[in-house]
Amino acid sequence: MKKITSCFIVLLFALPVFSQLNAEQTAIRKVFFDFLGFYKKNETKFNSFRLYKGTGKDNNPPYKVQWKEAEKYFTYLRSSVPYVGEAYIKAEREHFKFADSCFKADPQDEIAAGFDFDRWAGGQESIEYTYKWYTSPKNKYSVTITGNTAVLKIGGELYAGAAEKDRSWSFVPFVKEKGKWKMADNIYPADDGN
Repeated sequence: MKKITSCFIVLLFALPVFSQLNAEQTAIRKVFFDFLGFYKKNETKFNSFRLYKGTGKDNNPPYKVQWKEAEKYFTYLRSSVPYVGEAYIKAEREHFKFADSCFKADPQDEIAAGFDFDRWAGGQESIEYTYKWYTSPKNKYSVTITGNTAVLKIGGELYAGAAEKDRSWSFVPFVKEKGKWKMADNIYPADDGN
């Protein structure tokens, strides 16, 4: 019985170690945190790109993606945003193509699909709020690495004392480019709830 109790106590103290991120996982989380800090300081520049416009009177629908402006944005990402790489730019290009197809499918839609929220911080709130939300010490973080890809999951506490199952989970995909972890897309809500 003493052996079982001793093993149980050792296991109990070892569990928190197993649930923490290793050095590479921590580095991936840091890339995301650094991106958020960079975005917070450079929000005006990110928002200066007019990626879509309304072709109707007073910039109203129908909307269309401004591809020349998108290319300027991609150039900015390549030259000035060290937390993203080519996979990120490819994902952004796909998002813009999808938005453009939505604009064409429903030319009278008053909402510019794909641009009706903060694309980079993933919400309707300001970066001041989302930065605190994603970097909260009350969050749970997990990073799954598979070869040269990884996924950072962030479990935000919805309210003080909320049950573990009530966390709001989001994810950020990563890819290793030229030996460095880079964001491969923006942050999005997790569909599976964990």
